[in-house]
Amino acid sequence: MSGFLQEIITDENLVWDKSLENKPERFLVKLTSKTIDEIKRNRKELGNLNESSFPELKNEINELKTKKILQGVGLLIIDGKSFLDFSKNEITKIYEIICNMLGTLYIQNINSEKIVEIKDKGKSMTLGGRYHQTKEGGSYHTDSPHWTKVPDLIGMLCINQAKKGGISKFVSAYTIHNQLLKEQNDILKTLYEKFHFDKRGEFKINEPQTVFEPIFVFKNDKLYCRFLIDYIVAGHQIQNYPLSKLQETALQSLEEISENENNVLSYDLKANDMTFFDNHRILHGRTEFEDYEDENRKRYFLRTWIKLE
Repeated sequence: MSGFLQEIITDENLVWDKSLENKPERFLVKLTSKTIDEIKRNRKELGNLNESSFPELKNEINELKTKKILQGVGLLIIDGKSFLDFSKNEITKIYEIICNMLGTLYIQNINSEKIVEIKDKGKSMTLGGRYHQTKEGGSYHTDSPHWTKVPDLIGMLCINQAKKGGISKFVSAYTIHNQLLKEQNDILKTLYEKFHFDKRGEFKINEPQTVFEPIFVFKNDKLYCRFLIDYIVAGHQIQNYPLSKLQETALQSLEEISENENNVLSYDLKANDMTFFDNHRILHGRTEFEDYEDENRKRYFLRTWIKLE
């Protein structure tokens, strides 16, 4: 049953801010030597994506999913130093195996891709591009807000860092919600109403070009958030349904709170780092970045959308 969250949440696993950077043990881990040794012994099985060959890895990932993501702050970063003895290709396979251990991979686009490149392809958000195809920063968001069913977890593998910038940013939806509830309760209620989200061309013939969903939903004692401002603005333009002044104010307030550096956990993901986080209660973004000229050194991530089982 959906409703309106009317109380200030104090659980520090749900509500956190920049100070979380001083407690990396709450989200950052290196895989155990026992797990790494198992992967080394069975590295020939990596190409088969055979989970059964890696029981130690599966046990550790299940434990981390519970402690860090489901019952923790909602964010897990696996230090890339865990994988110093593996090739780039092997690390990509390890990442894919971990993703499948966490849940079921979602298709991310009309091309039916389950693993998508995050790389600047010269696109622009203002001209209809999708965020992962640009080098733009800011724009805190949840992934897949333009689909009716959104993934539970987001997974990312850093293959190459940018030459400059591209710092990952994370902010808790509960932190945002708390501040709105304290200071702008009337505006907060507006965010429980439905908005049009532009599908960015990801639709079939005779399908609507937008989805119509609320930004905040509170059900089964959990807060769910979907948000990407550019998709909302474009969605309302497509439907010729102008945002009201109250809606514009509410969206601006949400953006301002999410962009307040005091609320944001920043982390510079380095080569071979993997991150997994709750897409319902964490908004994420990055700083604008500058790439290397060398194509092989350009900022390059792989992304998965994961449904929990």
